[in-house]
Amino acid sequence: MAICNDIDITTTKEKIVERLAKAEYITITGHRNPDCDCICSGLALSLIIKNVFNKEAYVVNTDKMQRDLKNVLFVDKVIFDVNENTLPKKDVLVVLDSGDIDRIGWISEVLNEYNEVIFIDHHKVRNINGVTMFYDDTTAGATCEIIFDIFQDYIEKFDSNIATLLYCGICTDTGSFIFSNTTDRTLLYGSKLMGVGIIQENLGNVVRKRYTKNDVSALIEIYEKMVIDENKKIGYICLEDKICGINIKELAVSASDTLIQMDDVLIGFIIHEGEENFRVSIRSRCSKNIREVAESFGGGGHPKASGFSVLKKDYTKEKLIKEINDKLIALIDS
Repeated sequence: MAICNDIDITTTKEKIVERLAKAEYITITGHRNPDCDCICSGLALSLIIKNVFNKEAYVVNTDKMQRDLKNVLFVDKVIFDVNENTLPKKDVLVVLDSGDIDRIGWISEVLNEYNEVIFIDHHKVRNINGVTMFYDDTTAGATCEIIFDIFQDYIEKFDSNIATLLYCGICTDTGSFIFSNTTDRTLLYGSKLMGVGIIQENLGNVVRKRYTKNDVSALIEIYEKMVIDENKKIGYICLEDKICGINIKELAVSASDTLIQMDDVLIGFIIHEGEENFRVSIRSRCSKNIREVAESFGGGGHPKASGFSVLKKDYTKEKLIKEINDKLIALIDS
């Protein structure tokens, strides 16, 4: 049961479909620093709404586009860096893949201006203040899997664009169907989407990394910055907003993926230093639940992929590194 303002806001798939069918204006958003599942689930939902209800739904994000999203189908339709002037008319807002309502950015401050706020996720959700309809399925491998699950009765209305978007989101969030969040339902839905028709060339361009010379230079710097405890199998990297003078969002490389691929690293964390805070991503390829560590800092996520943010006024970089290391060592030894 999900409670918001002393009211049970937990909803069903059927009620979500019914509410979207009645909506006059639909806006879809997701978390800042959006990944493929976040953007693909939003775009796929907008196309499903168009095909099923003959209504326009707009996908927005308060952050800039990551470069590794540039090959996603219809990504040019997403209103990135959205502001009050570019935000569509307010009626129904659908929040996807965010884990916490605050992760969507400044839109979380105007939720009371919407007639309905529908929150759909596959994370262990923390804060849903302002949400009016809540649907969370932590057994799903991706938010795209949930979107398929909600609308599978309308699969005859799906086309290859919808199928490709949903498949891309599921594929990337499950590590091409090898992460522990992959289930028999995940594979079944992937098979059904293949049956609709996947645009294989687009899938390959999204899922497979395409590196430029700048990406390779960034990778070299990432390798040079790695600090690895070969005894405890813990590694970390400290990064600023730019690598080799280029903003991280403009690079296709992933520091966390690169670190966790090292043979001597079972748990790795990345500290991204901003002007006012440190943003931390933790990744694991062992059986320990690293979400527990993220939650101890006020964050969350998945057992093998979690994160959190802390303010610089509360932490020095050195203090933060030591606290994360100590908690990860305690987790490993438990």
